[in-house]
Amino acid sequence: MKISINKDSSVPLRDQIIEQISLQIASGILESETKLPSIRALAGRLDIHYSTVTAAYNHLADVGLLEIRQGSGVRVAKVGKSNEKSLDLESLIMDFLVKCCEAGYSFEEVSKTAAQINSREPVERILAVDRNEDFHSVISTELEPHFSIPVDVVTTEALLKDPSMADRSLLITSLYHIFAFQGSIKDRTRLVPCNIEPARQEMEQVEAMRAGTILLLVSVSQTLMNMATKLVAAHRGEDVAVRQVMLDDKKELEYMIDYADLILCDSPSEKRLMDLTGGKKLKCFKLYSPSTISLIKDRLENWG
Repeated sequence: MKISINKDSSVPLRDQIIEQISLQIASGILESETKLPSIRALAGRLDIHYSTVTAAYNHLADVGLLEIRQGSGVRVAKVGKSNEKSLDLESLIMDFLVKCCEAGYSFEEVSKTAAQINSREPVERILAVDRNEDFHSVISTELEPHFSIPVDVVTTEALLKDPSMADRSLLITSLYHIFAFQGSIKDRTRLVPCNIEPARQEMEQVEAMRAGTILLLVSVSQTLMNMATKLVAAHRGEDVAVRQVMLDDKKELEYMIDYADLILCDSPSEKRLMDLTGGKKLKCFKLYSPSTISLIKDRLENWG
């Protein structure tokens, strides 16, 4: 696990750690059940008090991203995926039937349930799940051009309150959110955990910025800008000035563009920024990589 902090930053060290671990989990860099350094080991590596790491780990455990087990350490929470090594379809089915048999079900009962599943209604929409409402337009803007069916976005709280929203839907979510609701989804063949892009290229450009330069963040989501600010702070501290501007703040946006050395924006902001800058100094951050879009399309085709 790669973690860096900047003690000179105005962003609390706890928040710097939380954002970096969260992003590594959401992007798939830290996989399900990966063991993390102990609290004291990470504190020693970062040369900070162990209570700061404890606070970060406890927060991530509270939101379901980590599991803290007495005697076995800290691990990334388990995603509901099969650990079967064999990918042979017949073997997988036979293993499943053995479990049904041992659980007391008859072959007739299994066949009846399989027939019910086979007759389920087709997927009518893609339903993305994210607890941050101001993230929703970012998600829909990125996904809608790739699919012929509607793309809707809901919060985790709304889905937990009304699980029937999942009916006739292909659910997609980041690993940051899946732990909160996966247990309430009956048909997990229609639940796709998606890695989000870990912003490697964007952070490389930030790393290359000269001290004293200005980084402009433009988004429709305050949550996204706050996350980006914490990541930048962990890498550069205060030697790169970070300015946040919401897309709808036209006056401030036009003013700051002239002074920014690098502009990072989200998908809903890209067209407006292209018009204002001609593409100069501009980098658009994408949540979903081409491989993630392909994964969603494959699941839709094979299980929709």
